[in-house]
Amino acid sequence: MRTKTYIPEHTISELYLNIWKSGKIDRTVFHQIQNAINSESLKSSDDLKIVSRLLYAVRRGWVSVVDPIA
Repeated sequence: MRTKTYIPEHTISELYLNIWKSGKIDRTVFHQIQNAINSESLKSSDDLKIVSRLLYAVRRGWVSVVDPIA
């Protein structure tokens, strides 16, 4: 059974901007993004493009996945 991942639409573009500015993404957020794209919970094609770009940037090494600060 798959769990639904919910990422509010208004924060996806903000999230994208913050990640590109810092060059880092929190591991928890990274997994939420992966789950969102796999569960097809993203409604708009723009959000899907943003998430795809983030995943591509991680694969290319342009964005680092870091452990959350406790």
